Amino acid sequence: MNRSRMRPLAFGARLREGDRTLRVQGDARGYTLEDTGRGRDAKRRSHSSLESALRDLARSWRGRLN
Repeated sequence: MNRSRMRPLAFGARLREGDRTLRVQGDARGYTLEDTGRGRDAKRRSHSSLESALRDLARSWRGRLN
């Protein structure tokens, strides 16, 4: 199989509670975590791997409890 012709994994996740939403989306360069909420600017963090994007998603989601 010619790896140079492989397309990136199509992946997305969204967690929502109240007015806060965490979203992971795949793009051409890797994955982006977007943290949005009412009355504040969206925060975006880029990740080169799905594993690191999901780790950041979990850390941010657990952080809302404290």
